Amino acid sequence: MNPLLHIIKFDFKESWRSPLWHRKLVVNLFLILTFAYLAANLIFLGVFLDDILIRTPIDDIDFNAYGRSFVLRRLDQFLLYYFFFDFIIRYFMQKLPAMSVQPYLHLPIKRSSLVHFMLLKSIWSPFNLIHFLIFIPFMIELYDNLEFIQAFGWSAGFTLAVFASSYFLLFLKRTSDVDVRFYVALLLSLVSIIALDWFDIVDFQALSGFLFNALFLNPWSLVVPLILIGVTYWLNFKFLKANMYLSKISKVKRNTVSYSGNGVLSRFGLVGRLTELEFKFIWRNKRSKSVFMMTFLFLGYGLFIFPNPEYAGNYLMYVLFSIVITGMFMMNYGQYLLGWEGSYFDHVLTRNVSFKDYYMSKFLLFAIVGGGSMILSIPYAYFGWEVLVALFCVFLFNMGVSSHMVMFFGSMNPKKIDLSQSTVFNWQGVGAAQFMMIIPVLVLPLAVFGLGFLIWGNMGGILFLGAVGLLSLAGTKYIG
Repeated sequence: MNPLLHIIKFDFKESWRSPLWHRKLVVNLFLILTFAYLAANLIFLGVFLDDILIRTPIDDIDFNAYGRSFVLRRLDQFLLYYFFFDFIIRYFMQKLPAMSVQPYLHLPIKRSSLVHFMLLKSIWSPFNLIHFLIFIPFMIELYDNLEFIQAFGWSAGFTLAVFASSYFLLFLKRTSDVDVRFYVALLLSLVSIIALDWFDIVDFQALSGFLFNALFLNPWSLVVPLILIGVTYWLNFKFLKANMYLSKISKVKRNTVSYSGNGVLSRFGLVGRLTELEFKFIWRNKRSKSVFMMTFLFLGYGLFIFPNPEYAGNYLMYVLFSIVITGMFMMNYGQYLLGWEGSYFDHVLTRNVSFKDYYMSKFLLFAIVGGGSMILSIPYAYFGWEVLVALFCVFLFNMGVSSHMVMFFGSMNPKKIDLSQSTVFNWQGVGAAQFMMIIPVLVLPLAVFGLGFLIWGNMGGILFLGAVGLLSLAGTKYIG
């Protein structure tokens, strides 16, 4: 058998024998249902993507001018932004699949086979899967609206562009250290591109449309993404083959303090393991569990707002709704930031854990729960794509700005919480700091939205809110 097939077989067995799959049946069932729900939401977004594009106000691209291809032409105008934003998100979040080949380096297997294995495995990254969960329903509809050769040209070109972007990012991360300054430069570049397009200095939407429209208007242009993926694959191959030595990839940074954990968050090091302990703490105590459950009960809050025609097109209400949905847990749990561990905070102080790691674990907790609430609220896009944009932009602002304010005011509360007490009419830990916290957490995003509204209008205000949050997130490593 080919050595590459042997490696793929062993990698599959390694994944299947992972402790993740040998937990309790209830936990596995919950993970499967969660994944299925998230995948269903992304597919749901993909199914209605054409309806969202039809309702997007672009006067010069309509059915009368371009026929049944006008929806695809509208999408193509935004794909450059889409890929650029995807690149920024992946820069910090996508993991390099380097350590998976370490056990094979001392065996008589060609390094070229190992390199091909690593590069092929990266295709199945969840970040690539997200693209196809969203766009496959849209691609299926293309074959009904366009000729086969046109639909195939665009679908194949888009797929190759996704993989080429992924390989270029992996090469960039392998050849340079992940630096927050580069991340800030990417964010500033994105903001600059949006600003240049907004003020009609450079028409990036027209450029995006020209590049991606060519995939279905001139199917021979598929050669361009083929060349791009070939070049990015070759760059990764040459670099990995030249540097795949045990001495170079086996250096492991050891923490002075270790907390056991085999969950998904352990990959984030000490901060991730502390966050895992935080989740266990929440689930094992009634009061913290009630705060957690209340967060998801409030996901139905929108059903009392959006069916009411009075709130249709009310962007201020969209922002308020998004603050409640994505920030409910952060405000309720974060106001007792240190009080939750009040009964054993002396133990926390005696551990050799820096307060930076301690607070970053709280930040990661807020990001996971807030992000989960945002994703679970995707079906509200039924009431308008503006709701989805508001949810995402307010989530960025909550994580980039509001989370730090919550942790600041929460750390000013010296009262501890007795976890053995009942949760009913329990006012332990409530102090003046909690009432002070409500003002900036609720008022500041509304003020930022108002500033953007005065300059650019409703949607400009929401996008400005997200841009401020995104820029603030770039400094989280230092703020934390």
